[in-house]
Amino acid sequence: MKRQITSTKLQINSNDQFFKFQTKPFRSLEIGICNLFGIWNGRHKSKTRIVLLSLIISVTFLSLVTGCGQKAPPAPWSSVVPKRIVDLEAKSREERILLEWTFPKENTDKSVLTDLSEFKILRSEGDLVGDQCRGCGEKSKVVFETKLDRKGEDKGKKMSLLFEDLEPRKVYVFQVVTLNRRGHPSSPSNPVTVFWDYPPHTTSAVKAERGDKKVDISWEPVLGATGYHIYRKGEGEEFSFQPLNREVLKVTQYSDLSVENEKRYTYSVRAVKRVVKTDIEGKGSLSLPITPTDLIPPSPPLGLVAVPLRNGIELNWRKNREADLLGYHVYRRKTGEGEFKRLNPAPLTKETYLDTEVQIGKDYDYAVTAVDNSVRKNESPLSEEVGVKYIY
Repeated sequence: MKRQITSTKLQINSNDQFFKFQTKPFRSLEIGICNLFGIWNGRHKSKTRIVLLSLIISVTFLSLVTGCGQKAPPAPWSSVVPKRIVDLEAKSREERILLEWTFPKENTDKSVLTDLSEFKILRSEGDLVGDQCRGCGEKSKVVFETKLDRKGEDKGKKMSLLFEDLEPRKVYVFQVVTLNRRGHPSSPSNPVTVFWDYPPHTTSAVKAERGDKKVDISWEPVLGATGYHIYRKGEGEEFSFQPLNREVLKVTQYSDLSVENEKRYTYSVRAVKRVVKTDIEGKGSLSLPITPTDLIPPSPPLGLVAVPLRNGIELNWRKNREADLLGYHVYRRKTGEGEFKRLNPAPLTKETYLDTEVQIGKDYDYAVTAVDNSVRKNESPLSEEVGVKYIY
């Protein structure tokens, strides 16, 4: 017998074997659920069983859907390691190799790296034959390792390491591996290749000339050198690993325009020799100290005029345009005097001056100079002279 369930628009055969609960456990479950929801009715067993089946299917579906939202089990600790270093660099500094890289910030699963504990340097080597390496690619070995005591505050900072055990006519390949506190290593970093040979000789005959916020350096050429690096340090400082020049200098002179006047600087010049793809840097020259200073005075003031007034002689002139202008000095010479004498004890900040120490009927010559604010207080030459007889 078939019945139509209007609410679902679906034809279902209640006598089908699929809907009959033949075993006692299912029969008990059926009666129990019906009693719980109050839906048992002996006269409408088929309809009741259909409702019951719909309820069981709904509960099962919800269980499956809910189960799909469960999180997967966490990844094993052995797979959570520091992220691979990808910015390893190798540079030659004073007959040595400088390795530099950045401390990793994350693990491979993108979680924050908080348990970095060790670095290991791997190195393989071969013979330099022409511009090729014979034996490169062989198994690397650990040539240096260091433990880290601090916990995470160095993330994102630069690490630097110098190597001196180098032989001429060799090719070296370096990589870095990091380890966490559980001893699990990262993948090896990007490889860097160094072609090594005898470094160039030390630069000699280095000279320096100071100027206004400027130092000019020159030196003699070094035999076999393909370029030069310039280094600078201030008082109480050490030479940096990075030269002032971004590109290798091909000339034997350099102007440093990034200095301040009256500060003491020390310079060193190092020759560079190109070997295949590596610029090998020699020892630095003798340190050369120098203090840049302003030696250039302002221009003489222009447009000086003198006007007799009731209470003296007033002078006026045009304003100087120098950025480091401190002020002006006024000079006077009486008739019969050979030299000008300065009237104001300190530099004037205005382009005007009233001379009250004058006598009626006397002739006076005036001139003005400009002064800068350097330590030397550079003073310009005298302006054009102006003569006046004091009559009022």
